[in-house]
Amino acid sequence: MKFKLLPASGKQLWQNNKPFVRFLLSLLLIHSVLKIIFYKYNYTLLFESAETTADTADKLLLLKYSLANDLLTLVGINIFLLFALILRQWFSKKITTWLIMPIFVLINSFAVILNLVDIFYFKFHFQRANADLLYVLDHPLNRLMQQHFFIVFFFAAVIIVIIWLVWFLHKKLLQSFLSGNNCRLISLLFFVLAGFLLVFKSSFTKILVPTYPLVTLNSNQLPVVQNSFHTFVFSVFRDGSRLPIQKYMTDAACDSLIQIRKKLTVDESPAGKPNVVLFIMESVPYDFFDSASAFKVNMPFFDTLLQKSTLFNNAFCYAHESNKGITAILAGIPTLTDIPVYHSAHINMPVTHIGSSLKKMGYQSLFCIGDEYDNFGFAKFANWMGIDKYYSQENIYNYKNLPTHSMGLQDEYVLDFFLQKIKDQQKPFFAVQYNISTHYPYDIPKNFTVKSPANYTDAMKAMQYYDYSLQKFFNEAKTEAWFINTTFIFCSDHWMFPDAKKGIYIPVSSYRIPIIIYNPSVNKKRTDNTIASQFDIMPTILAAAGYKDSIIAYGDNLADSNLHNSSVYSRLGNNIYMATDSSYVLGFNIVTNKAEFLYNYKKDSQLTQNLVADKNASLSLNGLLVRARAFLQKANAQYSNNAFK
Repeated sequence: MKFKLLPASGKQLWQNNKPFVRFLLSLLLIHSVLKIIFYKYNYTLLFESAETTADTADKLLLLKYSLANDLLTLVGINIFLLFALILRQWFSKKITTWLIMPIFVLINSFAVILNLVDIFYFKFHFQRANADLLYVLDHPLNRLMQQHFFIVFFFAAVIIVIIWLVWFLHKKLLQSFLSGNNCRLISLLFFVLAGFLLVFKSSFTKILVPTYPLVTLNSNQLPVVQNSFHTFVFSVFRDGSRLPIQKYMTDAACDSLIQIRKKLTVDESPAGKPNVVLFIMESVPYDFFDSASAFKVNMPFFDTLLQKSTLFNNAFCYAHESNKGITAILAGIPTLTDIPVYHSAHINMPVTHIGSSLKKMGYQSLFCIGDEYDNFGFAKFANWMGIDKYYSQENIYNYKNLPTHSMGLQDEYVLDFFLQKIKDQQKPFFAVQYNISTHYPYDIPKNFTVKSPANYTDAMKAMQYYDYSLQKFFNEAKTEAWFINTTFIFCSDHWMFPDAKKGIYIPVSSYRIPIIIYNPSVNKKRTDNTIASQFDIMPTILAAAGYKDSIIAYGDNLADSNLHNSSVYSRLGNNIYMATDSSYVLGFNIVTNKAEFLYNYKKDSQLTQNLVADKNASLSLNGLLVRARAFLQKANAQYSNNAFK
């Protein structure tokens, strides 16, 4: 068989390669439209509170890099399609046609769907899709089937349309190959270019790395130019376990700034070892508790509870994903990887296993959630922490006939079950309840009749329902003998928009969560203004139980008035880590190794004045910058099992 690479004329060259060029440009147009929608839909999240505004020059810059990123992604996907179609000339055309085309139709369809989904999913984790998506989408078909019929129908229709459209474009390309116009030259050129870029590194190849913050772009601009398929494949390829390994200072200097192995100061309780109950509150922002906020919710239970509890009104979450929140709360450590740490190869790093530690002191422990078994990997996490018993919706009698939320059973029914398990539990005990009903899309039971003001959002109404469910729980629990000797702790797994749909993202307020400690034997109102975080919960629980051995934690015992954090740390997407003290918040870019923003949030609540270049703020800037670097260096050392050598 003759293999003619070069055409007889330039016109023939264009005719031979025109089908592929049209195919590529059609896909590029689809992805560009999705980018425009992404930009418009998430504009307030990315630019409304940022110092960098999206003016004409910025838009042109975003357009340039967006087109480059999408084009490289599409070429990367389909270059193998061209090569495979050429190979079919040496093999059975029928077999290769029916084998090759469906594969690449599905791959290209998946790329379109992933970018479409990220338009709406971005607000939940503030970054483009990565390997974490594989662990977030547990039981996706079951989740979909639980939605309203019209939602399922619309979703299915969109998928069908996308696949049909991509198939139509592929079909046209295939027809050109069947007629002999097989794009051999352009295929060869693409392969040569790809090989050149891999062998000879250049500044252009930086575009190939989707998480690389282009030097001309700020981190808030980066998601606009990225392609979700590119970021997802890149993250999966590196196994989602990559660490941002940096050594910013000597180990001695790092140890002087942050110590994660520590001993707790504990008080011997004359009443014996107290029980501890932890309520992890799904997606509950501090806004619901802030009397100065437009989103303050009328909550009879919590409003009464706060009259006899300690409220930490300057507390922060670590990240915006539940799998990172539960790790910060119960393991007391940050998640540095794309995927949940309890799914990664770092699971054997030195940590304090809260269940196993309490077991040494005679405690029994349980974890209860109204979700499917091991959704989000929580059963795996509970087992990692040494928690004795794990209960999910399948353990609840007649659960298939109980009112449900899109994510699982409604709170009041799960709390009823949780209370019965506590009653049967050997004392002392440690019990965790992770609620469901305050999770998006906030579909509370239809028979919940409490009237809400007209301005209440769906998220606020869901919080009212959770408050009602907790009231029922405590009305019965307070009649039990164990109640008076129990410490109750409430902590959100992460912040979420209180308006339920869209909002302005502002570092500081978008990480602020409520932390409440209620001790019936103390029954005293107190507001603590010191800075706190999710990392403080695990030490607080162990201290309440009287645990005297050393622990590994990035926080301290909240009940110890002699201890308070000088700063707390949060993760904003892949590349930005925030350090927050009592007045300032700093955004540290781990790739450029520079501070990207510094705000005095006490004086500038809307964060309109970036003080990075302000010489008057240099002392605060340098102080937070060195602490952020020490935090990351210490965490990297722990993950690498080098923290205590």
